[in-house]
Amino acid sequence: MLHRIQRVLKLTRLNQKILSLAIPVFFGMISYTAIMISDTAMVGKLGEVPLAAVGFGGMVYFSIFAFLMGGSMAVQIIVARRYGEKNEIGVGNTLVNSVYVAIVLGSIMSWLGYIYSPNIMSILGDDPEVIAYSGEFLSYRFLGTVFFFVGFALRGFFDGIGIVQAGMLSSIVAALTNIFFNWILIFGNLGFPALGVKGAAIASSLSSIPSLFVIFIFFLRKDILPFFKKQVWTPNYEIIKELCAVGFAPAIEGTLTNISFAGFYKIAGLISTTTLAASSVVISCMSLSFMPGIAFGVAATTILGQAMGQGKIRLAYEGTMRSATFSAMVMGTMGIVFIIFGNQLLSIFTDVPAVIKEGYPALCIVAFVQVGDAYHMVVGSALRSAGMMYWVMFAYLIISFLVMLPLAYFFGIVLKGGSIGIWAAFFIWILLLAISFVRKFRKKEWINIRI
Repeated sequence: MLHRIQRVLKLTRLNQKILSLAIPVFFGMISYTAIMISDTAMVGKLGEVPLAAVGFGGMVYFSIFAFLMGGSMAVQIIVARRYGEKNEIGVGNTLVNSVYVAIVLGSIMSWLGYIYSPNIMSILGDDPEVIAYSGEFLSYRFLGTVFFFVGFALRGFFDGIGIVQAGMLSSIVAALTNIFFNWILIFGNLGFPALGVKGAAIASSLSSIPSLFVIFIFFLRKDILPFFKKQVWTPNYEIIKELCAVGFAPAIEGTLTNISFAGFYKIAGLISTTTLAASSVVISCMSLSFMPGIAFGVAATTILGQAMGQGKIRLAYEGTMRSATFSAMVMGTMGIVFIIFGNQLLSIFTDVPAVIKEGYPALCIVAFVQVGDAYHMVVGSALRSAGMMYWVMFAYLIISFLVMLPLAYFFGIVLKGGSIGIWAAFFIWILLLAISFVRKFRKKEWINIRI
Protein backbone atom coordinates (compact mmCIF):
# COMPACT_ATOMS: atom_id res chain seq x y z
CA MET A 1 0.00 0.00 0.00
CA LEU A 2 2.82 2.41 0.90
CA HIS A 3 4.62 1.56 -2.34
CA ARG A 4 1.46 2.33 -4.31
CA ILE A 5 1.03 5.70 -2.58
CA GLN A 6 4.68 6.58 -3.29
CA ARG A 7 4.16 5.56 -6.90
CA VAL A 8 1.11 7.83 -7.24
CA LEU A 9 3.00 10.75 -5.64
CA LYS A 10 5.92 10.28 -8.04
CA LEU A 11 3.58 10.26 -11.04
CA THR A 12 1.81 13.35 -9.74
CA ARG A 13 5.13 15.18 -9.39
CA LEU A 14 6.12 13.99 -12.87
CA ASN A 15 2.83 15.27 -14.31
CA GLN A 16 3.40 18.63 -12.64
CA LYS A 17 6.93 18.85 -14.03
CA ILE A 18 5.78 17.95 -17.54
CA LEU A 19 3.03 20.55 -17.47
CA SER A 20 5.26 23.22 -15.90
CA LEU A 21 7.69 22.75 -18.81
CA ALA A 22 5.16 22.27 -21.62
CA ILE A 23 2.62 25.00 -20.86
CA PRO A 24 5.03 27.98 -21.17
CA VAL A 25 6.53 26.44 -24.32
CA PHE A 26 3.01 25.98 -25.69
CA PHE A 27 2.21 29.66 -25.21
CA GLY A 28 5.56 30.53 -26.75
CA MET A 29 4.76 28.38 -29.77
CA ILE A 30 1.37 30.07 -30.09
CA SER A 31 3.32 33.27 -30.50
CA TYR A 32 5.62 31.85 -33.20
CA THR A 33 2.60 30.39 -34.97
CA ALA A 34 0.94 33.81 -34.71
CA ILE A 35 3.78 35.15 -36.89
CA MET A 36 2.96 32.70 -39.67
CA ILE A 37 -0.78 33.12 -39.18
CA SER A 38 -0.62 36.92 -39.20
CA ASP A 39 1.46 36.84 -42.39
CA THR A 40 -1.03 34.47 -44.05
CA ALA A 41 -4.17 36.22 -42.79
CA MET A 42 -3.02 39.76 -43.60
CA VAL A 43 -1.51 38.88 -46.98
CA GLY A 44 -4.65 36.85 -47.73
CA LYS A 45 -6.49 40.17 -47.99
CA LEU A 46 -4.27 41.02 -50.98
CA GLY A 47 -5.58 38.13 -53.11
CA GLU A 48 -5.02 34.52 -54.09
CA VAL A 49 -1.60 34.90 -55.76
CA PRO A 50 0.07 36.81 -52.88
CA LEU A 51 -1.45 34.26 -50.45
CA ALA A 52 -0.04 31.33 -52.45
CA ALA A 53 3.33 33.12 -52.72
CA VAL A 54 3.67 33.75 -48.98
CA GLY A 55 2.61 30.19 -48.21
CA PHE A 56 5.14 28.79 -50.71
CA GLY A 57 7.96 31.13 -49.71
CA GLY A 58 7.13 30.63 -46.04
CA MET A 59 7.37 26.87 -46.39
CA VAL A 60 10.81 27.18 -48.00
CA TYR A 61 11.94 29.53 -45.23
CA PHE A 62 10.54 27.16 -42.65
CA SER A 63 13.14 24.70 -43.92
CA ILE A 64 15.75 27.19 -42.69
CA PHE A 65 13.76 27.80 -39.53
CA ALA A 66 13.81 24.04 -38.97
CA PHE A 67 17.60 24.10 -39.40
CA LEU A 68 17.82 26.73 -36.65
CA MET A 69 15.51 24.77 -34.38
CA GLY A 70 17.44 21.58 -35.04
CA GLY A 71 20.73 23.27 -34.26
CA SER A 72 19.36 24.78 -31.06
CA MET A 73 18.09 21.34 -30.08
CA ALA A 74 21.74 20.34 -29.63
CA VAL A 75 22.10 23.12 -27.07
CA GLN A 76 19.07 21.90 -25.13
CA ILE A 77 20.15 18.24 -25.28
CA ILE A 78 23.72 18.86 -24.09
CA VAL A 79 22.75 21.49 -21.50
CA ALA A 80 20.09 19.16 -20.04
CA ARG A 81 22.68 16.36 -19.72
CA ARG A 82 25.29 18.62 -18.08
CA TYR A 83 22.63 20.08 -15.79
CA GLY A 84 21.57 16.57 -14.73
CA GLU A 85 25.24 15.75 -14.05
CA LYS A 86 25.48 18.97 -11.96
CA ASN A 87 28.28 20.17 -14.23
CA GLU A 88 27.77 23.96 -14.03
CA ILE A 89 30.91 24.84 -16.00
CA GLY A 90 29.85 22.47 -18.78
CA VAL A 91 26.43 24.13 -18.96
CA GLY A 92 27.95 27.61 -19.35
CA ASN A 93 30.58 26.50 -21.85
CA THR A 94 27.91 24.90 -24.01
CA LEU A 95 25.92 28.12 -24.23
CA VAL A 96 28.89 30.41 -24.97
CA ASN A 97 30.15 28.26 -27.82
CA SER A 98 26.67 27.74 -29.23
CA VAL A 99 26.29 31.53 -29.53
CA TYR A 100 29.56 31.74 -31.48
CA VAL A 101 28.29 29.07 -33.89
CA ALA A 102 24.91 30.79 -34.23
CA ILE A 103 26.44 34.17 -35.10
CA VAL A 104 28.78 32.78 -37.76
CA LEU A 105 26.34 30.39 -39.45
CA GLY A 106 23.39 32.75 -39.07
CA SER A 107 25.26 35.61 -40.75
CA ILE A 108 26.27 33.41 -43.67
CA MET A 109 22.70 32.13 -44.10
CA SER A 110 21.24 35.64 -43.93
CA TRP A 111 23.59 36.92 -46.64
CA LEU A 112 23.29 33.96 -49.03
CA GLY A 113 19.53 33.70 -48.54
CA TYR A 114 18.96 37.35 -49.31
CA ILE A 115 20.93 37.11 -52.56
CA TYR A 116 19.77 33.75 -53.91
CA SER A 117 16.11 33.53 -52.81
CA PRO A 118 14.67 34.56 -56.23
CA ASN A 119 16.76 31.82 -57.88
CA ILE A 120 15.55 29.24 -55.34
CA MET A 121 11.90 30.08 -55.95
CA SER A 122 12.33 30.09 -59.73
CA ILE A 123 13.55 26.48 -59.49
CA LEU A 124 10.74 25.34 -57.19
CA GLY A 125 7.80 27.34 -58.60
CA ASP A 126 5.72 27.13 -61.77
CA ASP A 127 3.46 30.18 -61.81
CA PRO A 128 5.53 33.28 -62.83
CA GLU A 129 3.51 35.62 -60.58
CA VAL A 130 3.86 33.32 -57.55
CA ILE A 131 7.62 33.00 -58.23
CA ALA A 132 8.08 36.78 -58.32
CA TYR A 133 6.17 37.41 -55.10
CA SER A 134 7.61 34.44 -53.19
CA GLY A 135 11.20 35.23 -54.24
CA GLU A 136 10.88 38.77 -52.91
CA PHE A 137 9.23 37.52 -49.70
CA LEU A 138 11.94 34.94 -49.07
CA SER A 139 14.80 37.42 -49.66
CA TYR A 140 13.64 39.80 -46.96
CA ARG A 141 12.61 36.96 -44.66
CA PHE A 142 16.20 35.71 -44.72
CA LEU A 143 17.56 38.97 -43.33
CA GLY A 144 16.45 38.15 -39.78
CA THR A 145 17.97 34.66 -39.79
CA VAL A 146 21.07 35.53 -37.73
CA PHE A 147 18.93 37.01 -34.95
CA PHE A 148 16.59 34.02 -34.93
CA PHE A 149 19.57 31.64 -34.80
CA VAL A 150 21.10 33.37 -31.77
CA GLY A 151 17.67 33.50 -30.14
CA PHE A 152 17.16 29.75 -30.58
CA ALA A 153 20.60 29.03 -29.08
CA LEU A 154 19.75 31.10 -26.00
CA ARG A 155 16.33 29.50 -25.80
CA GLY A 156 17.87 26.01 -26.01
CA PHE A 157 20.04 26.88 -23.00
CA PHE A 158 17.10 28.01 -20.88
CA ASP A 159 14.94 25.06 -21.97
CA GLY A 160 17.75 22.68 -21.03
CA ILE A 161 17.93 23.98 -17.44
CA GLY A 162 14.14 24.13 -17.17
CA ILE A 163 13.55 27.92 -17.32
CA VAL A 164 11.13 27.73 -20.24
CA GLN A 165 9.54 31.11 -19.41
CA ALA A 166 12.42 32.86 -21.22
CA GLY A 167 11.43 31.35 -24.55
CA MET A 168 7.75 31.95 -23.88
CA LEU A 169 8.10 35.68 -23.20
CA SER A 170 10.53 36.25 -26.07
CA SER A 171 8.12 34.49 -28.43
CA ILE A 172 5.18 36.59 -27.26
CA VAL A 173 7.16 39.78 -27.86
CA ALA A 174 8.19 38.54 -31.31
CA ALA A 175 4.58 37.82 -32.26
CA LEU A 176 3.20 41.13 -31.01
CA THR A 177 5.88 43.17 -32.76
CA ASN A 178 5.45 41.10 -35.94
CA ILE A 179 1.71 41.78 -36.06
CA PHE A 180 2.32 45.48 -35.44
CA PHE A 181 5.00 45.70 -38.14
CA ASN A 182 2.71 43.75 -40.52
CA TRP A 183 -0.04 46.31 -39.99
CA ILE A 184 2.39 49.13 -40.73
CA LEU A 185 4.35 47.66 -43.64
CA ILE A 186 1.84 45.47 -45.51
CA PHE A 187 -0.93 48.07 -45.70
CA GLY A 188 1.08 51.29 -45.32
CA ASN A 189 -0.11 52.66 -41.99
CA LEU A 190 1.46 55.43 -39.84
CA GLY A 191 2.91 57.11 -42.92
CA PHE A 192 4.88 54.07 -44.15
CA PRO A 193 4.56 52.86 -47.76
CA ALA A 194 2.30 49.86 -48.46
CA LEU A 195 4.86 47.14 -49.23
CA GLY A 196 2.49 44.17 -49.45
CA VAL A 197 4.25 40.80 -49.51
CA LYS A 198 7.68 42.38 -49.00
CA GLY A 199 6.34 44.21 -45.95
CA ALA A 200 5.23 40.92 -44.36
CA ALA A 201 8.74 39.51 -44.73
CA ILE A 202 10.45 42.63 -43.35
CA ALA A 203 8.04 42.64 -40.39
CA SER A 204 8.87 39.03 -39.51
CA SER A 205 12.61 39.70 -39.70
CA LEU A 206 12.38 42.82 -37.52
CA SER A 207 10.36 40.97 -34.88
CA SER A 208 13.39 38.81 -34.00
CA ILE A 209 15.31 41.78 -32.53
CA PRO A 210 13.08 42.78 -29.58
CA SER A 211 12.58 39.10 -28.71
CA LEU A 212 16.36 38.80 -28.20
CA PHE A 213 16.37 41.63 -25.68
CA VAL A 214 13.73 39.80 -23.63
CA ILE A 215 15.92 36.68 -23.37
CA PHE A 216 18.93 38.75 -22.31
CA ILE A 217 16.96 39.98 -19.29
CA PHE A 218 16.84 36.42 -17.92
CA PHE A 219 20.64 36.38 -17.61
CA LEU A 220 20.28 38.81 -14.72
CA ARG A 221 18.75 36.09 -12.54
CA LYS A 222 20.87 35.00 -9.57
CA ASP A 223 20.50 31.28 -10.33
CA ILE A 224 22.07 31.82 -13.78
CA LEU A 225 25.30 33.42 -12.53
CA PRO A 226 26.95 30.18 -11.25
CA PHE A 227 27.08 28.82 -14.81
CA PHE A 228 29.41 31.66 -15.84
CA LYS A 229 31.61 32.27 -12.77
CA LYS A 230 34.53 30.24 -14.15
CA GLN A 231 33.70 30.76 -17.78
CA VAL A 232 36.41 30.80 -20.46
CA TRP A 233 35.14 33.13 -23.18
CA THR A 234 37.43 31.98 -25.99
CA PRO A 235 35.97 29.41 -28.39
CA ASN A 236 36.35 25.79 -27.27
CA TYR A 237 36.64 23.70 -30.42
CA GLU A 238 35.91 20.42 -28.61
CA ILE A 239 32.56 21.80 -27.41
CA ILE A 240 31.84 23.28 -30.85
CA LYS A 241 32.57 19.88 -32.38
CA GLU A 242 30.22 18.24 -29.88
CA LEU A 243 27.49 20.78 -30.65
CA CYS A 244 27.90 20.17 -34.36
CA ALA A 245 27.87 16.38 -33.92
CA VAL A 246 24.68 16.46 -31.84
CA GLY A 247 22.98 19.25 -33.80
CA PHE A 248 23.91 18.20 -37.33
CA ALA A 249 21.34 15.43 -37.65
CA PRO A 250 18.35 17.40 -36.28
CA ALA A 251 19.32 20.43 -38.36
CA ILE A 252 19.71 18.47 -41.60
CA GLU A 253 16.61 16.42 -40.81
CA GLY A 254 14.50 19.52 -40.25
CA THR A 255 15.82 21.22 -43.37
CA LEU A 256 15.40 18.25 -45.72
CA THR A 257 12.03 17.29 -44.28
CA ASN A 258 10.79 20.81 -44.96
CA ILE A 259 12.37 20.71 -48.41
CA SER A 260 10.23 17.63 -48.96
CA PHE A 261 7.29 19.84 -48.04
CA ALA A 262 8.45 22.35 -50.63
CA GLY A 263 8.13 19.41 -53.02
CA PHE A 264 4.68 18.80 -51.57
CA TYR A 265 3.81 22.44 -52.36
CA LYS A 266 5.19 22.04 -55.87
CA ILE A 267 2.92 19.02 -56.44
CA ALA A 268 0.00 21.09 -55.12
CA GLY A 269 0.96 23.87 -57.56
CA LEU A 270 0.99 21.38 -60.46
CA ILE A 271 -2.66 20.66 -59.70
CA SER A 272 -3.75 24.33 -59.56
CA THR A 273 -3.04 27.67 -57.92
CA THR A 274 -6.23 27.17 -55.88
CA THR A 275 -4.89 23.85 -54.57
CA LEU A 276 -1.61 25.56 -53.68
CA ALA A 277 -3.42 28.36 -51.84
CA ALA A 278 -5.64 25.81 -50.06
CA SER A 279 -2.59 23.82 -48.97
CA SER A 280 -1.04 27.01 -47.58
CA VAL A 281 -4.17 27.71 -45.53
CA VAL A 282 -4.41 24.10 -44.29
CA ILE A 283 -0.79 24.27 -43.13
CA SER A 284 -1.59 27.47 -41.24
CA CYS A 285 -4.57 25.79 -39.53
CA MET A 286 -2.49 22.72 -38.81
CA SER A 287 0.15 24.88 -37.13
CA LEU A 288 -2.42 25.52 -34.40
CA SER A 289 -2.46 21.82 -33.55
CA PHE A 290 1.22 20.89 -33.74
CA MET A 291 2.14 23.48 -31.09
CA PRO A 292 1.26 21.05 -28.25
CA GLY A 293 3.46 18.44 -29.95
CA ILE A 294 6.41 20.83 -29.94
CA ALA A 295 5.68 21.95 -26.36
CA PHE A 296 5.47 18.44 -24.91
CA GLY A 297 8.43 17.45 -27.10
CA VAL A 298 10.53 20.14 -25.38
CA ALA A 299 9.32 18.83 -22.00
CA ALA A 300 10.28 15.26 -22.95
CA THR A 301 13.69 16.41 -24.23
CA THR A 302 14.50 18.25 -21.00
CA ILE A 303 13.16 15.55 -18.65
CA LEU A 304 14.89 12.72 -20.51
CA GLY A 305 18.18 14.62 -20.80
CA GLN A 306 18.29 15.57 -17.12
CA ALA A 307 17.16 12.08 -16.04
CA MET A 308 19.83 10.41 -18.19
CA GLY A 309 22.43 12.74 -16.69
CA GLN A 310 21.31 11.51 -13.25
CA GLY A 311 21.18 7.86 -14.36
CA LYS A 312 17.38 7.62 -13.86
CA ILE A 313 16.32 5.50 -16.85
CA ARG A 314 12.78 4.77 -15.63
CA LEU A 315 12.07 8.48 -15.17
CA ALA A 316 13.37 9.16 -18.68
CA TYR A 317 11.03 6.54 -20.17
CA GLU A 318 7.94 7.45 -18.16
CA GLY A 319 8.47 11.18 -18.64
CA THR A 320 8.52 10.72 -22.42
CA MET A 321 5.47 8.45 -22.71
CA ARG A 322 3.44 10.57 -20.31
CA SER A 323 4.39 13.73 -22.26
CA ALA A 324 3.26 12.03 -25.48
CA THR A 325 -0.06 11.03 -23.90
CA PHE A 326 -0.74 14.59 -22.74
CA SER A 327 0.08 15.86 -26.22
CA ALA A 328 -2.21 13.29 -27.84
CA MET A 329 -5.11 14.39 -25.64
CA VAL A 330 -4.70 18.04 -26.64
CA MET A 331 -4.01 17.44 -30.33
CA GLY A 332 -6.82 14.88 -30.59
CA THR A 333 -9.19 17.54 -29.28
CA MET A 334 -7.87 19.96 -31.90
CA GLY A 335 -8.66 17.36 -34.55
CA ILE A 336 -12.31 17.38 -33.47
CA VAL A 337 -12.29 21.20 -33.67
CA PHE A 338 -10.94 20.99 -37.24
CA ILE A 339 -13.84 18.77 -38.31
CA ILE A 340 -16.58 20.78 -36.61
CA PHE A 341 -15.32 24.32 -37.23
CA GLY A 342 -13.07 23.72 -40.25
CA ASN A 343 -14.79 26.13 -42.64
CA GLN A 344 -14.76 28.90 -40.05
CA LEU A 345 -11.06 28.35 -39.37
CA LEU A 346 -10.22 28.44 -43.07
CA SER A 347 -12.20 31.65 -43.52
CA ILE A 348 -9.89 33.37 -41.02
CA PHE A 349 -7.05 33.03 -43.53
CA THR A 350 -8.86 33.60 -46.79
CA ASP A 351 -12.18 34.91 -48.10
CA VAL A 352 -11.87 33.10 -51.45
CA PRO A 353 -14.73 30.52 -51.56
CA ALA A 354 -12.86 28.17 -53.91
CA VAL A 355 -9.88 27.96 -51.54
CA ILE A 356 -12.13 27.24 -48.55
CA LYS A 357 -14.03 24.58 -50.48
CA GLU A 358 -10.79 22.92 -51.57
CA GLY A 359 -9.19 23.15 -48.13
CA TYR A 360 -11.91 21.72 -45.87
CA PRO A 361 -11.67 18.03 -46.96
CA ALA A 362 -7.88 18.23 -46.58
CA LEU A 363 -8.28 19.69 -43.08
CA CYS A 364 -10.55 16.76 -42.14
CA ILE A 365 -7.85 14.31 -43.27
CA VAL A 366 -5.34 16.16 -41.09
CA ALA A 367 -7.80 15.96 -38.15
CA PHE A 368 -7.84 12.16 -38.19
CA VAL A 369 -4.08 11.84 -37.72
CA GLN A 370 -3.64 14.29 -34.83
CA VAL A 371 -3.07 11.63 -32.16
CA GLY A 372 -0.42 9.93 -34.31
CA ASP A 373 1.17 13.31 -34.94
CA ALA A 374 1.40 13.89 -31.18
CA TYR A 375 3.26 10.63 -30.56
CA HIS A 376 5.54 11.12 -33.55
CA MET A 377 6.58 14.62 -32.44
CA VAL A 378 7.11 13.93 -28.72
CA VAL A 379 8.74 10.52 -28.99
CA GLY A 380 10.90 11.75 -31.87
CA SER A 381 12.15 14.61 -29.66
CA ALA A 382 12.93 12.14 -26.87
CA LEU A 383 14.86 9.83 -29.21
CA ARG A 384 17.03 12.76 -30.27
CA SER A 385 17.62 13.72 -26.65
CA ALA A 386 18.58 10.13 -25.92
CA GLY A 387 21.30 10.22 -28.58
CA MET A 388 19.46 8.54 -31.49
CA MET A 389 19.28 11.72 -33.56
CA TYR A 390 20.83 10.08 -36.64
CA TRP A 391 18.31 7.23 -36.57
CA VAL A 392 15.49 9.81 -36.37
CA MET A 393 17.03 11.76 -39.25
CA PHE A 394 17.15 8.73 -41.56
CA ALA A 395 13.60 7.72 -40.59
CA TYR A 396 12.32 11.16 -41.56
CA LEU A 397 14.24 11.28 -44.83
CA ILE A 398 13.25 7.78 -45.96
CA ILE A 399 9.57 8.18 -45.12
CA SER A 400 9.41 11.75 -46.49
CA PHE A 401 11.21 11.30 -49.81
CA LEU A 402 10.51 7.64 -50.59
CA VAL A 403 6.96 7.39 -49.28
CA MET A 404 5.18 10.73 -48.79
CA LEU A 405 6.28 12.59 -51.94
CA PRO A 406 5.79 9.69 -54.39
CA LEU A 407 2.37 8.95 -52.88
CA ALA A 408 1.38 12.64 -53.04
CA TYR A 409 2.24 12.73 -56.76
CA PHE A 410 0.52 9.39 -57.39
CA PHE A 411 -2.67 10.15 -55.44
CA GLY A 412 -2.88 13.83 -56.36
CA ILE A 413 -1.86 13.89 -60.03
CA VAL A 414 -1.78 10.36 -61.50
CA LEU A 415 -5.07 9.34 -59.86
CA LYS A 416 -6.34 12.97 -60.11
CA GLY A 417 -7.25 13.07 -56.43
CA GLY A 418 -6.36 16.76 -56.10
CA SER A 419 -6.11 18.10 -52.55
CA ILE A 420 -7.63 14.96 -51.05
CA GLY A 421 -4.98 12.85 -52.77
CA ILE A 422 -1.94 14.80 -51.62
CA TRP A 423 -3.24 15.10 -48.04
CA ALA A 424 -3.96 11.37 -47.95
CA ALA A 425 -0.22 10.93 -48.55
CA PHE A 426 0.41 13.27 -45.61
CA PHE A 427 -1.83 11.06 -43.43
CA ILE A 428 0.23 7.98 -44.30
CA TRP A 429 3.47 9.91 -43.64
CA ILE A 430 2.48 10.85 -40.09
CA LEU A 431 1.15 7.37 -39.32
CA LEU A 432 4.37 5.65 -40.40
CA LEU A 433 6.53 8.08 -38.41
CA ALA A 434 4.45 7.60 -35.26
CA ILE A 435 4.58 3.80 -35.44
CA SER A 436 8.33 3.77 -36.19
CA PHE A 437 9.27 6.16 -33.36
CA VAL A 438 7.16 4.52 -30.64
CA ARG A 439 8.45 1.03 -31.52
CA LYS A 440 12.04 2.23 -31.48
CA PHE A 441 11.67 4.04 -28.16
CA ARG A 442 10.02 1.05 -26.47
CA LYS A 443 13.02 -1.13 -27.37
CA LYS A 444 15.17 1.07 -25.04
CA GLU A 445 18.27 0.78 -27.21
CA TRP A 446 19.08 4.35 -26.12
CA ILE A 447 19.79 3.44 -22.48
CA ASN A 448 23.56 3.14 -22.83
CA ILE A 449 24.15 6.04 -25.24
CA ARG A 450 26.39 8.74 -23.73
CA ILE A 451 26.46 12.41 -24.77
